Amino acid sequence: MGFVYSDEDIRKRAQIALEILQKNDSFLLKEDVHERSVAHKLAEYLQYQFPDWNVDCEYNRKGMETKRLKGIKECKEHGKTEKVYPDIIVHERNTNNNLLVIELKKNDLRCLCDIRKLELFTSLKGEFGYTLGLFIQLGHSQMQLRWFKDGKETDRESHR
Repeated sequence: MGFVYSDEDIRKRAQIALEILQKNDSFLLKEDVHERSVAHKLAEYLQYQFPDWNVDCEYNRKGMETKRLKGIKECKEHGKTEKVYPDIIVHERNTNNNLLVIELKKNDLRCLCDIRKLELFTSLKGEFGYTLGLFIQLGHSQMQLRWFKDGKETDRESHR
């Protein structure tokens, strides 16, 4: 099992990765580059912050099965399916050890389904039980961060 981190430590490590992203890859943030490109670079920096965990983009497995999230198919943006592909996860592959789930959006206000996914992924009643969820609204000059725990949004912050 990977090292167990406190909520505060997870948040601090994620923010360090975001600062590195802003410093090293500002081009990706300023130009109209697809959010998957940004997610990939952020995942690389997160791996350094969580060296004993797996950091994956668009990971679609729960064990050997396709990852499904009960309660998400009603979300019209999601296409009437329970299959999900979180933008970035920090987890231990093929176990139920799930630390952090991240959804990103680039200058797009259509984020209700991503918010719903984070609520479900972090819910105490759900099957995934991620310790924390993070929604990142990517902007040209700043990022808006929304943190989730136990199925609820806990706070918001701006990151320049």
